[in-house]
Amino acid sequence: MVALGCAARRQGAEGEDPGAPTVSPADKHYDVAVGSFHNGMFEDARRNLDRALAVDPKHADSHYLQGVLMLNEGKTIVDALESERCLEDASAQLQRERADQLHRQAAKAFEQAADHYPEGAAGRGRARNSLAVIDLFFHDDDAAIEHAESALGEQFYTDRYSALANLGWAYYHKGDLIRATTELRQSVLINGDYCVGRYRLAQVYLDSGLPEQALEQAQQVVEDQRCPIQDAHRIIGAAMLRLGKADDAQSAFQTCVSLAPRSCLATDCARFIEAEGAAVAHAPIPAVPPPGGG
Repeated sequence: MVALGCAARRQGAEGEDPGAPTVSPADKHYDVAVGSFHNGMFEDARRNLDRALAVDPKHADSHYLQGVLMLNEGKTIVDALESERCLEDASAQLQRERADQLHRQAAKAFEQAADHYPEGAAGRGRARNSLAVIDLFFHDDDAAIEHAESALGEQFYTDRYSALANLGWAYYHKGDLIRATTELRQSVLINGDYCVGRYRLAQVYLDSGLPEQALEQAQQVVEDQRCPIQDAHRIIGAAMLRLGKADDAQSAFQTCVSLAPRSCLATDCARFIEAEGAAVAHAPIPAVPPPGGG
């Protein structure tokens, strides 16, 4: 979920109504870009962001929204290659390189935004947390920890649950399950509807040898229609296997496959369906990034 709104307004100049905010030309272009973004008119949004930055190269909100647009475009490419079809040919490799490039460009835009937001602005926390999302994409866990902690250090940053989930996920990938559990628990405590946090916590519980807790968290994800995370069904299947409920496990793996039969994850779930339950009950369960990132 992306938090966007009207640009921060400066107060009127001397002689004007002191209570009336002044809308700069850059603010106007940015506001049009936000409207276009929410209506799916991404090219129009880009054009208006270019106009805003031509007027004011330090317009932080415009840099941030530029990053969001590039991040979403890169994610769309990855989803098409891995979630819709599991493609590994030469063309797919070129597309992955394009997605990597878009993520790097998004990182530069978020860095610009973080640099240009004023001290205490909530946007600075959003930008730094977005950098943590990109760090996780590139498997740079130390950088993700640094950026997520920096976001959490911003007093007026409100989406703390997201930064905590990214922080916990980075610790998970570093093998620190205790810190991962701590941060992810805090994430879902702050926002019980944050399904990405619950999904990640379920994975950490599973790897920590706590299948009942993993099952509880993953079931809350799949029961929420707002949370189309295919991988949660794989976690349920794995937890059921470890609890000795082979039939329930097979049902969960079947659902995992049926949700997106051509995805890379479906191939992994099918492996559990085809294998003997006892042979895979304690096999490593790889984590797959969920839709929506951080």
